[in-house]
Amino acid sequence: MPEITHDIDLSSVPHRAGQSQDLEVKRQRAWGRLSDEEKLWVADAWDLTGMIPSAPAFREMQTASDRVLYVLVGTEESLTPLELCYLMIARWFRNIDPATARAKMAQLVSQGCARYTGIGRTTATEAGLDKLEEMAKQQYGHSGGGGEERRLDHRRTTSKNRVVDRGESARSSFGDRSAPTGRFRKEIQDDGRRDGRHRYR
Repeated sequence: MPEITHDIDLSSVPHRAGQSQDLEVKRQRAWGRLSDEEKLWVADAWDLTGMIPSAPAFREMQTASDRVLYVLVGTEESLTPLELCYLMIARWFRNIDPATARAKMAQLVSQGCARYTGIGRTTATEAGLDKLEEMAKQQYGHSGGGGEERRLDHRRTTSKNRVVDRGESARSSFGDRSAPTGRFRKEIQDDGRRDGRHRYR
């Protein structure tokens, strides 16, 4: 099978407070941990991932548990710990190790903010979205961030030939207030959306 690559590069992303250093090195390391099946899965999830308009910005998450919850809600996908690690560094520029990701996902399940959808896979629940929205109410007095600058959350990731504006995909359903669906791999593979996003070499 040809090598699966994800055609993005974080080398030119300017550093901001709350972000990890050496983003591209850490992205490549996280990518290398993934199985081929996980690589295909996260490439699809990466394309659909974005901001959560009714929640605080990711950079305002104060704990690892809250950041893990944000990724689960923001992707609306069922993820393995390794997939979550990759998406967090590739989309939100924050590193997390697999053991911590696994522990925080289990903690969120015990709190009712997430649920298991298969062996080793976890997705957010309606209660998880409610928790993020409650954080926004406590910070701003209402759901959603305090102005566009606060909510944009530095949502630009540089690809080799394009700039992706996070959360603006026409296929994204973020902000519709519905519970995340937690799709399984088969649903992505069978829904006809294979459109060349995955580069092979």
